[in-house]
Order: sequence, then structure tokens, then C-alpha cells
Amino acid sequence: MDEVAKAARYLKYGGYIGIALTGTASTMKVQEVCRAGETEACEKIRYTEAGSFVGGMGGGGVAVPLASRLAAAPICAAIGFGSGGIGGIVCGLVVVGGASYAGGEGGEWVGEWMGENIYEVRK
Repeated sequence: MDEVAKAARYLKYGGYIGIALTGTASTMKVQEVCRAGETEACEKIRYTEAGSFVGGMGGGGVAVPLASRLAAAPICAAIGFGSGGIGGIVCGLVVVGGASYAGGEGGEWVGEWMGENIYEVRK
């Protein structure tokens, strides 16, 4: 259990690092487009990248609790009982990690789409 607690701590810090890297990549993408000098493209990418970033964070944030309650808890508890505990922990990591990835990707797509629509309305 001590090793699982250590792994959870590292995953927590890894999440913060991932958020920082994603934000930095979005900022660099905006700067690259804006340096090219096209004002309209610069303004549009600001909206789409901001929407993508916020949507990705929100999508992952919503998907993880849902997956934890609806899928990971009942399925992984059954697997854990059958395998002496380790299978349940691995199952939980896989289910929650997969949900986080899927929610983040879906959220990025929706956020980018919404950012583009907001740009079009403001234009």
C-alpha cells in the first residue's frame, strides 16, 4: 500500500506537469501564428486554442469522477477481490486513465469548436 501511495503522489504531480506543458504548447502555438503577422488568423487561434485548453481540462475533469463511480468502482472491485487486490488497483488506473484521456480529447474538440464559433460570432 505504501508503494501505491507513492505512485499516486507521482501521478498527481505528473498531472500538474501535463497541464503546464499543455498550456505552454497552446501559448507557443498562438505566438507562432501571431508572429506571422496575419491579424485575423492570430485572433482566431486565440479563441480556438483557449477553447481547446479549457475544454480539455474540463472534459478530463468531468470524465474521471464519472468513470470512477460508474465503471471503476464496481468492475475493479470485482477484479480486485478475484486477484487479491492488485488487479483492482491496476484496473482502476486503466479505467480512470482511459476516461481522463477520452474526456480530455473530447473536451479539446468541443472547446476548439466553441472557440471557433465564438470567433465567428464576434467577427
